[in-house]
Amino acid sequence: MPADGWAEAQRLFDAWPHSDPGRDATGASRRLGDALQGARTGTAGWRDIAALTRQVLLEARARNNETALTVPADPVLPTAQQWHVARCEVQPTAGRLRVWARPWSPSAPEGPAGLAAEADLTQVYLGQDSTQRRRLDNCPADPFWAASLRHDHYLSIGQRQAARTVALAPPGSTTIVCLPTGHGKTDVVLAAALLTRREPGVCLIVVPTVILAIDMERRVRRLLDGGGIGSPSGHYAYAGDLPEDIRRQIISDVRSGRQRVLIAAPEAVNRSLLRPLEDAAEAGLITHCVIDEAHLVEQWGSEFRPAFQTIASQRQAWIRAAPPGRAARTIALSATLTAPQVETLEALFGSPGPTQIVWASQLRSEPSYYVESFPDIPARQGAVLEAITLLPRPMAVYVTKREDAMGWVSLLRAEGLLRVTEVTGDSEDAERRAAIEGWHSADGEAISSRLDVVVGTSAFGLGVDLPDVKTIVHACIPETVDRYYQEVGRGGRNGSPSLSYMATAPSDMPVAEDLNALVIISPDRAWERWDAMFRARQPGSGPVYHLDLDARPADLAEGYGRSRTWNIRVLNLMARAKLIDLHVPEALLDAGPGEGAAAPADVSLRDFRTNDPRHFRAALTAARNSILAAQKSALGRLRTALRGDTCISDVLADYYVVQSPEGELLTSPWCRGCPHCRQAGPPDGFCRAGWDPYPSVTAWPRRGEDPLARFRGPGQACLSIWWDTEQERRDLLPGLVAQLCRAGMPVIGGPGIDGPAAARIQREARSHPFILDQDENLLVTYAGPVIWALGSNPVLEAPVLGRLESPDVTYLLHPRELAHPGKPGAMLADIHAASISIRTALRTL
Repeated sequence: MPADGWAEAQRLFDAWPHSDPGRDATGASRRLGDALQGARTGTAGWRDIAALTRQVLLEARARNNETALTVPADPVLPTAQQWHVARCEVQPTAGRLRVWARPWSPSAPEGPAGLAAEADLTQVYLGQDSTQRRRLDNCPADPFWAASLRHDHYLSIGQRQAARTVALAPPGSTTIVCLPTGHGKTDVVLAAALLTRREPGVCLIVVPTVILAIDMERRVRRLLDGGGIGSPSGHYAYAGDLPEDIRRQIISDVRSGRQRVLIAAPEAVNRSLLRPLEDAAEAGLITHCVIDEAHLVEQWGSEFRPAFQTIASQRQAWIRAAPPGRAARTIALSATLTAPQVETLEALFGSPGPTQIVWASQLRSEPSYYVESFPDIPARQGAVLEAITLLPRPMAVYVTKREDAMGWVSLLRAEGLLRVTEVTGDSEDAERRAAIEGWHSADGEAISSRLDVVVGTSAFGLGVDLPDVKTIVHACIPETVDRYYQEVGRGGRNGSPSLSYMATAPSDMPVAEDLNALVIISPDRAWERWDAMFRARQPGSGPVYHLDLDARPADLAEGYGRSRTWNIRVLNLMARAKLIDLHVPEALLDAGPGEGAAAPADVSLRDFRTNDPRHFRAALTAARNSILAAQKSALGRLRTALRGDTCISDVLADYYVVQSPEGELLTSPWCRGCPHCRQAGPPDGFCRAGWDPYPSVTAWPRRGEDPLARFRGPGQACLSIWWDTEQERRDLLPGLVAQLCRAGMPVIGGPGIDGPAAARIQREARSHPFILDQDENLLVTYAGPVIWALGSNPVLEAPVLGRLESPDVTYLLHPRELAHPGKPGAMLADIHAASISIRTALRTL
């Protein structure tokens, strides 16, 4: 909240009933202005007004302003008793009320834990001024990042690591990126895709939910439309509610490569977009295939959305069809990944390779955790209502069942909270869009709001980037620790502290256990279904078979829909067991939009023993046991977190660990506060603090870099390239570096590259990324070729000397008079065996 939030709130109350938000008002005071307008029209209730006023007061208090707000005594506004319900002190004065807010935190006893909770809430109310806020500008941008996104910094070391690796990815490669929520995963993709903004090409982003597509479209539109390279139709999300003429234009723009970014669900990619994407791939126009929220590929592909796994076969077809050097680069993005999820992604999307994992896995530093248990549902209901009233907004409230979401919204409205809605799996696209648009606001942005609280099931919020959500409330026990952490991650995405509160009742655990206990077909029954489908197969192209999804064993008399569903589950489980590969049905290739719903399944046998009943049952049993064990472990870890006898961040970090050929990939723990850590009282900083990811870029296999290798000669890792005069340096050095960048040497550093020179180099390098090693990290750690440019007054510092003594290829650009580091009185250019002038280098390139 800006420093004048209290003053804006007082201005609003002084102007009542004409309380229009100020043009520049932001944060809680802006929401209060919107709510006061709503109070006049019946779209905001007394508890909305009291909750937002309380928030303004506590945000001011956190900044040492404890002055009361003077509010009108009006029947439309809260009464003195209602102010007390909102934990506010009231003093009548001259027909008005003076209002102060009393601090409150959930589930915090007196003593050290209570003091720690009060200190924690102060940090949440400080927002962007918090001493615990994740700093978003501590990592200067590389030139390619600045050119693509017009950002002058990265959000984190992890984002820089991911962005560099993705930008350097060769055609046809696969990058699996694990980057924390709030660290800008989408920008990592867009920076690489937009580097070729003046050339045709499509970056396909496959998303799991409509609400994520809607939210991502909002962000992409803001970035692309302002740069003059937007979609001709003005749309980026291919969703079901698009008018037919817009759908046709998007399809046309995909074929021509003018649809720079396309966001779609896998089902749309498998149907309406199937042919246009194939045509684009054959023309070399699919630049990137992005799988967002990639951890869901394992979960949803195995259970009920086979389209997630058939994307893998489409991607293979696109790569085979592309002209040489024009194959799509695949990027799988997620904030959290477990070992089975990484294994699934590598199996589905890792071929033909190369494949790299960017492991910047850190727990979120923003949340603090509160957990409270109640003896029954009514007690829990009262506690959650109190928390929703007293904790800062915007806020998300999570439940497990759809009927619970609707019940909570009805209760909240009856209690005077009208700026609330629900989003569940049953919500229509228009309802989801309205929820996102009505809930949206941002610190520092004067954006009106209609909603402060969204009640949702797990269908709400996946990947939605609303930056200033301050509170997450769970009125349930999620069925896995992963779902819990994903939902906690909706808060604090702008780096400011947030709060997570879970209120449980005894009936919650049986519900969680029921959801956790997946119903997976037995190997014996799966064999019978597979045998029936395979016996009724029809030959397809090459090794592909068409399977009738309505086929079933003779002893089964199930209806059409149910039998088809179980057959799909069998095929998904077989794909996970590496018995078959799923393909896009050929019957869909000629189907129009919306057609092909009853198409057969197309598969190829991956194992020559697939039709051996004993091998089939053994493979299915192993895959089935793996799924069930992972589910059971995920709920067991959540139980551990709820006990409160260990730091929640330790429980979460231990869950997200992956084994790789390079060793164990660990998740870095962060904790601002949890029931265990608060027992020690208020910390001076974080209770637990993690580490930065390493290395600064993941190196891809060498692809013919080192274009001046013939001048180095055998046994020489360093090539000396010199200039005679300062004018020669200014005129020729940027052009030489740009040409080297285009020739495959993108990592450049040194004092000879200043800001204007870096911008010029990236312009001349065009679509080739220029990575500027500003902290000498790559100079020391990067095994690939590096260009190091000295300035007019050259000094060979220790890191440069260390690099020159290593076997790693280095082009040292320097003035002719640079002294040889090992031979006083001699110049490097005169006695170094591999030394050429800058003009010779330019003529050669």
